[in-house]
Amino acid sequence: MELWLVRHGTTGANLEGRIQGTLEYPLSQTGRKEALLLAHRLKKRSFSLFFSSNLLRARQTSRIIASVRKGPLPIYLPLLQEYHWGVIQGLTKKEIGEQYPHILKRLQEDFHHAAIPGAEGLEELFRRVKTFCRFLFRLEQRNGFSLPVLIVSHGRFLQAFVLYFLKYDSGGYWPFPFSPASLTILDGDLEGKRRLKLFNDTCHLKNKQEV
Repeated sequence: MELWLVRHGTTGANLEGRIQGTLEYPLSQTGRKEALLLAHRLKKRSFSLFFSSNLLRARQTSRIIASVRKGPLPIYLPLLQEYHWGVIQGLTKKEIGEQYPHILKRLQEDFHHAAIPGAEGLEELFRRVKTFCRFLFRLEQRNGFSLPVLIVSHGRFLQAFVLYFLKYDSGGYWPFPFSPASLTILDGDLEGKRRLKLFNDTCHLKNKQEV
């Protein structure tokens, strides 16, 4: 099974350095251009299925991709939403430092594993990741995927997904940061023969100013 992973395009919150989490932010003008460039890159590719987070920025990215190609249409899943960051959602680093200096210290010491009041928590995040991954393998066993599966989601969810899929230790360093509108390709089977074929590729964004 080959999985093509896409992070949504840039939002205004990205440009402001805000922790977005599950809050709803639309794509910025830059993000719409990024999504369109990515859409043209994917235009001639065929996919067995197309899944997307149901958060606005992912939906907008998916709709732009779908607008320039023939099916399948995106299926929106809450399971693919971004990590819920609790009390720091919507805040910049400066604002976190002003309102929650103890939390900023935790983030600076260990960003990926810092305990945040009200946050989803890594156990729940990886439960969602595991559920979605098993769902994909069940679909493959039942129907067979002759073509790749396209997935549009968010940076932290996609990082966790790659860690889980490639069987990395989630308690250690997370070496997979995702850029907006980037493309990553995974390949693997239920028995555990899995590999990373392409990571965080953004070559399609080089002509952004021309769109």
